Amino acid sequence: MRLVRAVVLVAALCLQTALPVRAQALNPDLAELDRLQNLSQRNSAEAVQALQAAAARFANAADAATRRTYLAALTDAAFETGQTTVVTEGIAQLKALAAAQKDPSSQVLAVCFEARQLAVAGKTRAGLAALAREAAAAERAPDPWVRWLYHLTLGALHSGNGQFETAMTHLLRSLELSRTLPRQAATSELRSRTHLELLHFDMKNPDRALQTIRETLPLAEKLDARQALGWLHLHRGNVENVQGNLDTAVAAYRQSLQIARAGGLTGLQATALNNLGDVLLQRKAYPAAEPVMREAMAAYRDAHELNGAAMAQANLGFALMGQGRIPAGVHEVEAGIRFVHEAGSLPMEEQLLGELSRMYEQAGLYREAMATTRKQQALAKELFHTERDQAVTTLQERFDSAERQRQIEQLAQANRVQDAELRVRRMQQIGLAAAVALALLAAGASFWLYRRTRTANEALAAARRQAEGALTEKNLFIATASHDLRQPVHAMSLMVEAINLRNTDPVLRPLVADLRTSMQAMSQLFNALLDLSRLESGQPLGHKAAVDLGALLADVVRLFREQASLGGLTLRLRLPRRGATVWAEPVLLRQALANLVQNAIRYTPQGKVLVSARARGGDWLVEVRDTGIGIAPADQARVFSPYYRGARADQMDEAGHGLGLAVVARCAEQLGAAYGVRSLAGQGSRFWLRLPAHVAPDAGASTAPATAHRQSIVDRPLQGQCLVLDDDSQVLKAWRAMLEAWGVTAAYATTGAEAHGRLDEGLVPDAIFCDQRLCSGESGFDILRTLLARCPAARGAMVSGEFDAPALRDAEDEGYLVLRKPVNPAELHAVLAQWLAPSNRRQDQSAVPFP
Repeated sequence: MRLVRAVVLVAALCLQTALPVRAQALNPDLAELDRLQNLSQRNSAEAVQALQAAAARFANAADAATRRTYLAALTDAAFETGQTTVVTEGIAQLKALAAAQKDPSSQVLAVCFEARQLAVAGKTRAGLAALAREAAAAERAPDPWVRWLYHLTLGALHSGNGQFETAMTHLLRSLELSRTLPRQAATSELRSRTHLELLHFDMKNPDRALQTIRETLPLAEKLDARQALGWLHLHRGNVENVQGNLDTAVAAYRQSLQIARAGGLTGLQATALNNLGDVLLQRKAYPAAEPVMREAMAAYRDAHELNGAAMAQANLGFALMGQGRIPAGVHEVEAGIRFVHEAGSLPMEEQLLGELSRMYEQAGLYREAMATTRKQQALAKELFHTERDQAVTTLQERFDSAERQRQIEQLAQANRVQDAELRVRRMQQIGLAAAVALALLAAGASFWLYRRTRTANEALAAARRQAEGALTEKNLFIATASHDLRQPVHAMSLMVEAINLRNTDPVLRPLVADLRTSMQAMSQLFNALLDLSRLESGQPLGHKAAVDLGALLADVVRLFREQASLGGLTLRLRLPRRGATVWAEPVLLRQALANLVQNAIRYTPQGKVLVSARARGGDWLVEVRDTGIGIAPADQARVFSPYYRGARADQMDEAGHGLGLAVVARCAEQLGAAYGVRSLAGQGSRFWLRLPAHVAPDAGASTAPATAHRQSIVDRPLQGQCLVLDDDSQVLKAWRAMLEAWGVTAAYATTGAEAHGRLDEGLVPDAIFCDQRLCSGESGFDILRTLLARCPAARGAMVSGEFDAPALRDAEDEGYLVLRKPVNPAELHAVLAQWLAPSNRRQDQSAVPFP
């Protein structure tokens, strides 16, 4: 009898495992709640009224799932209409339900809504902390809709806090969960997609954001989700605004505002009004912007979105300042800045400080503008260091988590194998009497293992796709952020050079020197991040050619000689008597050698650095030796890993960010060169590259005289005229300050027409510098060629923050000089010293490429 019961039980278990999980019988209460939730997507105010009217039916339902779904739907709809009292009461009832029924899903929902409340009040960090405490409960929640809302809320808050990579992970997880929901799948997917396109916009990727909006609009129209349509039109207006299509942006904002007013969506209405006012501020229509901003501020307060109210209040202040009402405007702006500062929203505070500085400058209050700019720069530096530390910590945590998960999976697999062996031994002892039961158990166990293996493989494939997508998004974000940040860093570098030359106060000299060092470190970090991103994604940085190794090493040593001298170090170069030529990609090789020399100088407190090249068989061995702090044997295997620094390196003030040697390794791998290190702690290090030799004509005989000639020109005062074309007013101010400090007469233009106008006025420039990307849509390279056609005796150079634009490749192929932002003032001074030398000026040339 027991044997028969065991067989029946096993058969039932196998049947249950084989059949797909199906939803419970349709619950009429849940079906009605689904209808009301869909109504909230069309008219949130009407949905709130309907849900409150049905409280007697749902709030006291016997089924805890029905009560939980009702409270979540009511609280969610009340959020969109700004009914704070209803939201607070819904959160309290969800917590009471969780305590009474011991229902963790209700507790997770309550914390999600509570975190949203904290975020709209400007306390995003507190909201994230509350969500982190519920992470384990959220992942164990049996209701998939709870897990979806948890990841959606986490993604939205991380995005608002500027943590875009983490936000992308959670929003993609919410999108994945939305497609598996037994109910509300379409509306949930719509909301996840709406947050994803907003994240793409925040990550400075307007094209991807616009593409996501276009893909999501048909789904919103199909569901008649007016609330989602309103937000999508609002975000479309934001993208058009960033791309300079202000009329199209205004039309999208007005369409969103119309939907918000019809549906009683107070938060959407406030945001649409604020964005409309922002367009008016851009057009300097300050009297028209004032009433719009007042209405937006009132709407934000009605929705209890204090963060948005502070932003609208600041914009109101800018409108008042634009009308000449400076004291009143400053009062409103400073009130908004105080709120976002207390709320810990540092990126928004830095943005408002920058706009206030510009308004001060427009009003002619230069002292106040300078003081505000200093605050903004200090805050920007703090943000940079904070984000860098957070990124490094996050990467380390992910690595540790993956390692722990791998160990757990290995132990689980070993346990499964041992359990299987025990089952087999027990089955062998049963005998012929249990043949049927043994067959059923074997079949059930095999099918169970098959299902688990298939599920694990599917999860592994999904995780791999997610990881590859995350890597692509990371590389895109790094490249975009590096390009966007190069413009202000470029202006700051030139300004610092001008301040250094004009400063006569000995007390300020150490501070200016520290500022120059910080600017150089920031520039090097941008270059290293971009190079590492491009190398990891497999993008080549150049084409192989014959490279004069002696000349290249001489240029690299010359570049760092002043830095070594300032640090009290001796930097020496030892080259073979005969020429050394290698076959390599010049850009990659120069980057690798520069990183090795800079790394040696950075970690050598005193002593010397020796750079040498010598023949080894059919190769050339390049070595960089130093007498620095050295590397422990245990750390030498990891020094070429990204973001890795030894314990002694962390104790040095001048230590880098752990990217320089990682770029060296990626460059060497693409060059096909061997590389390595030998070192002893406290006794210095020897880094080396082994490159294949190339037989080429000896072209290095004139290198030393040419170098001495260029150095003698640099030492002379600069005299001549320049024409600078750039559409950024801050960059032009920086150019003007630096060139005046060097004694160079210059004219400035923001468009090609203005530049030609300067020539029409009689300007005869010796040198022309032209920015590649102009707001007018003109090609900087085309303008440079037309200007040089009119001034055949002049020299010309392109200036750009891009690294792989077709126009820049064409310019370099034709022999033009291309300067990458941020431009190094020392290198620029060397170029001008050569171009403006008396022997090189006013010589009629048929071509203008940089020699």
